[in-house]
Amino acid sequence: MYLETGRLILRRMTADDFGDFLEYAPDPERCRMMGTDPLRGREETLAAFEWLLFNEKRFYAIVLKSENKVIGHIEVQNYPSESDRPELTGKTGRSLSFCVSKYYRRRGYALEALTALIDYLFESRGVDYITSGYFDFNTPSAALHEKLGFQPFASSEIPLREGGSAPGTETILYNPAAPHPPEARVSEK
Repeated sequence: MYLETGRLILRRMTADDFGDFLEYAPDPERCRMMGTDPLRGREETLAAFEWLLFNEKRFYAIVLKSENKVIGHIEVQNYPSESDRPELTGKTGRSLSFCVSKYYRRRGYALEALTALIDYLFESRGVDYITSGYFDFNTPSAALHEKLGFQPFASSEIPLREGGSAPGTETILYNPAAPHPPEARVSEK
């Protein structure tokens, strides 16, 4: 996949992007919001980067065109076909997770990138729905999901890497061109 917007390029992450990844990925707040282990130092960050690069077939760089710099990434996964949600049975779904470097937040880059990706998945790939989630303490992500039109459909306590748990919300966005349930209902997982 290669997508271009006014300010951004979304493309497959490559090994050459590690320097930019190293600048934003170890940020403790980014790790906390993504629910990942903190990345301590270059070696841990390289191991995480290489794992994503070689194991996540849909690991995309968010590139700021004006600087030719990777400022974040998006992961696209197949939504489990054996979903416990009967209304999704037989439908094709994708699940998104994403982050933008703390140095580039609050400028609309995530909204721009996700809007382009959502349009691509619905129009070119024909998926029926897209899911994405966030920890409830991540209010900027909750606001972005709402702005994009995602509706909450499940809530749960998500284990934290450092111990304990935090409430999280799973959201769904239906393809407007595909038949879908009339409303999404929030349920406890």
